[in-house]
Amino acid sequence: MAMVQQTSTFAEMVDKLRFKSEEELKQLYLIFFQEELENEWKTITKDVDMEGVSEEVIVATIMANRYKNHV
Repeated sequence: MAMVQQTSTFAEMVDKLRFKSEEELKQLYLIFFQEELENEWKTITKDVDMEGVSEEVIVATIMANRYKNHV
């Protein structure tokens, strides 16, 4: 009787992602977490006037809010 070795679903996903470029991985992240990112953006900007704010400040604010308990 021949033994059949199957890879796990997780291992298959890791193998497929291993050779993706950084840009492809970012795009996948946006696709998978679109709703969470939209909700996060709404929360951050609900009481803020965004006129004249630089991209650097926006990114820093998102990172500070997302990782405030991890620093």
